[in-house]
Amino acid sequence: DLKERLEGIPRVRDVDINSSSFFGRDKSSTVTIEPNRAALARFGITAREFGLAAAREMRSQSGAIRLEIGDEELPVTVQVEGASDRSLEELRDALVQTPSGTPVRLSTLATVSEAEGLSAISREDQQYVRFVAYEFRGPNKLAQRTHDAFMTSISVPAGYSVADAGFGRFEADESEKGLWLVFAIGIALVVLSVAIVFDSVWGAMMVFLSLPIALGGVMAAFWLFDAAFTREAAVGVILVIGLAVNQSILVVDAALERRRRLEARGLDVRLDRGMVLRAALDRSGMVVLVTLTSLASLIPLAVGVKTTSLFGAIALATAGGTVAGTLGAMLIVPAMLVGRKRVRAPAPLPASLPREHLGVG
Repeated sequence: DLKERLEGIPRVRDVDINSSSFFGRDKSSTVTIEPNRAALARFGITAREFGLAAAREMRSQSGAIRLEIGDEELPVTVQVEGASDRSLEELRDALVQTPSGTPVRLSTLATVSEAEGLSAISREDQQYVRFVAYEFRGPNKLAQRTHDAFMTSISVPAGYSVADAGFGRFEADESEKGLWLVFAIGIALVVLSVAIVFDSVWGAMMVFLSLPIALGGVMAAFWLFDAAFTREAAVGVILVIGLAVNQSILVVDAALERRRRLEARGLDVRLDRGMVLRAALDRSGMVVLVTLTSLASLIPLAVGVKTTSLFGAIALATAGGTVAGTLGAMLIVPAMLVGRKRVRAPAPLPASLPREHLGVG
């Protein structure tokens, strides 16, 4: 019940109900055999006969008989040759004789599997102790609050108790702050680079306005897939900054190029709807090509993985932001470009003009 409740928490992963206080040194693997009573009855084999046959096929102390050798009575166990180092597959393929003499595979009569358990029983004050461990993927403060709330909600039957082991406390780290710092630096560098290349603060602001659209796509992707936003997903957001800005740069650059042509001919530099539409159509093929190649590069990260994994979260965040950034660059950014005009200050009058040119009588 504790394992199922822990696995129901969105950010909890890798619940281990066989953990130990010595970092896994007490763990061991055991072979479990679950007889199929219907199959035993069909072949006419009793449970005792099946137990003796299974004991002969593996390293076990069960089924020992006592024989008198000389003047001493000793327990003797009869086993098949190689039973001490037999693999799990070989055990499944072992043959069991039926009362009619027909051999039947052991896997036909029972389910043979491997289970992880503890090699030794841990006790404190003559009480059996079991450790449960899990991994929480998220901020440490949220992890501590979730852990405390879970411990408070636990109710156990009489004779049982649940306590915090104490060696898994969540210590504060600065990794989350580092991600936000990288995110802020990335945005600042993008805006400065665009402003320098375009020689236009207005162009840089148009490119910057595409980022909220891309971030909205990231949030929509995690909402649609009902996935938790983790620090792994924050890495994908950092990638989205460059991809979304790249698409907007293509459209804004086409519009600025058309405005520069008008300036060179001494015409009005206001961008009308037709000019912006032609600029967007001119770069639409390149924008779509960049989007498709970006999404194709995410396929190796997304195939066969969950959204809660490292690569799955990065792929989901990047895909959602890239698709939204493409729609924003093709539909919203052109609408913001319409009617923009560069305002120029009037040129000063030369100081050497004659007085009659200045209108002085």
